[in-house]
Amino acid sequence: MSTTTDTTRARTVRQVRVRKVSLGGAVVSEWIKFRGLASNHALAGLTALLLVANGVAMPWAYVFRDRGSPQADYDAYPEMIVDKTGYVGIILAVLAVLMITNEYRSGQISTTLLSVPRRTPVLVAKGAIVAGIAFVIGAASSAIGFAVAPTVLAGGGYSYVLDTPDLLRLVAGSGLYLAAISIIGLAIGAIIRNVIAAVLATITFLLIVPVIPQMFTEFGTEITRFFPIQAGSLLLAPVGTDPMGPWTGYVVLLTWALALFAVATILLKRRDA
Repeated sequence: MSTTTDTTRARTVRQVRVRKVSLGGAVVSEWIKFRGLASNHALAGLTALLLVANGVAMPWAYVFRDRGSPQADYDAYPEMIVDKTGYVGIILAVLAVLMITNEYRSGQISTTLLSVPRRTPVLVAKGAIVAGIAFVIGAASSAIGFAVAPTVLAGGGYSYVLDTPDLLRLVAGSGLYLAAISIIGLAIGAIIRNVIAAVLATITFLLIVPVIPQMFTEFGTEITRFFPIQAGSLLLAPVGTDPMGPWTGYVVLLTWALALFAVATILLKRRDA
């Protein structure tokens, strides 16, 4: 009797091997989810539209500026094409927040984490998607701006000098800057998890918090230089604007992004969905 029972159990109980979901699979899954929401397309499209519009409008504004104003007495410079990227990038940071917080609001995060039990690939995959999209938007929009600007300026008899290294810095830098800002948004969203609270926290952290040191200490301006937008925007500013320099400024921005992403990853692994 015992032998029959053991045989029956052996036939009934089967050893199930759990397949590990690859990072590539997670990225594909997140890309499908990204494409499925109209709001993602709207925010990404709005960012691209604003950046292209700025790249075209700034040369026109220079051509038709009021020559009688002392503030308008300056030479055309290539960085004018991307000088609004620093703040327009907040839209992509909000988009990144929504990529993670919308899943918590709908409860879909439970299914996502069940499919990828290790959890870390989930956040890495979301980061890869939002950073990749941000990079493409930044690089493409700035490239369009630099392609159009010389013709616009020439129509008014103006021009600027743009060496190849600077062109590469500004075009690639636009994408790199937006990618890092997007990672900050994703990380804050994963840390807070609530849609409204995370969006407000992201905007507050990027726009309002950097101003606070200037209100309470004489060293406020020095402190503000090391916040994400202020430091990262040096990559898109004329060389010599700040002693930190363009690439050191970007390293500061990237440090913020990686530090927040690390905190978000730890909390995602420790907390319940």
